[in-house]
Amino acid sequence: MLVGGTVAFLLAGCGSSGSDLVPQSPAATSSPSSAPSATASSSQAPSPAAADLRLVIQDYAVPEVRLARLDATRTAVVKGQFDGIVAGKVIVLDGRALESLSSDGKVKVLGQLAASPNWFGPGTVVVKPDLSQWMYTITDDAWTSRIHLGSATGDHVIATIPSPDGNAFYQTFAWNGTGVYLVKEATGLGGAGPFLEYHFALATFNPSTGKVVDVAPECRAYGVLDDGTQICGLFNQGYLEVRSPSGQTRKVQLTIGGGAGGYDDWAYSHVTLSPDGKRLIAARNGAKDPLVNYQMAVADLTASSATAFGPLDFLPDTWLPDGRVVADHECEQFPDAGPCDATLNGTYIFSADGKSHSLFYKLKQGSTVVGYV
Repeated sequence: MLVGGTVAFLLAGCGSSGSDLVPQSPAATSSPSSAPSATASSSQAPSPAAADLRLVIQDYAVPEVRLARLDATRTAVVKGQFDGIVAGKVIVLDGRALESLSSDGKVKVLGQLAASPNWFGPGTVVVKPDLSQWMYTITDDAWTSRIHLGSATGDHVIATIPSPDGNAFYQTFAWNGTGVYLVKEATGLGGAGPFLEYHFALATFNPSTGKVVDVAPECRAYGVLDDGTQICGLFNQGYLEVRSPSGQTRKVQLTIGGGAGGYDDWAYSHVTLSPDGKRLIAARNGAKDPLVNYQMAVADLTASSATAFGPLDFLPDTWLPDGRVVADHECEQFPDAGPCDATLNGTYIFSADGKSHSLFYKLKQGSTVVGYV
């Protein structure tokens, strides 16, 4: 499982009753793709039956987290921010209350935070794999990081870390069987672009000693797998690095690159791993210069480059256990955007080979599918 990183973007909105989400026309039919198909992994992780699977939808505007069947029927809703999926449970932060949401809609309060952290998306609170403890960062005006350790019985500061440069702090990022990870997060960032995401330098953290060690060479973290494999990259260099615990590094080229579009020819975003942790999918520029169109691309973690998946103008949201992909149709909004049919915008479910897709729902602005349980 990929833990930590940035969950991105896009659309939203399930309806107001438990059965009001139904697929909508005009795009709820299969559509052929001329792109090369991807080869499905031979060892997918065990998956729930399609009837039992629930997509997780974050509505950032409310905010609230919803569960929906693959026929777009809503089955549960809880107020708060989506913080991640741990041990098959959706982690939600509602104010200072940390909660878990099960696929059957049951909500359990794990505990209360001692303070409200600044919200930085999933991983703002990292939760131990057995759900018994969690960590989060509280900062002051000098960007000093106070790392809190919480449980059902209490919450206390276990480390106080000065800002490394006066303009950065250590934000919690991931907690798995190989340890706890932070990122050295910069402040005062801005900018805009079709593939713009911020990823920061990875560090390890020892809860017993409070010691932080920056990973070297620097790893701009996209995630840490359960075995300690680190997914690193600079999105404007066109490739990801897959660093194994043994020290081996493999580069996976994601973008086509080399066109007159410059920056956008080498940038990528929406990096998501398959449930078995063996493949990745991302968004890149699939248009010919000087235009920009979103394009999904897939690759094995052992491959040297990615292959196009599905037609243009789609951004991946999550990879389902049976190899299907949930993705959003979106027309790039910047002046150099290529031709795109905005009437098709919505959330779709792609077949495992990328050759067909059907509409899940036309979600409203401010929400997106962020995973499944």
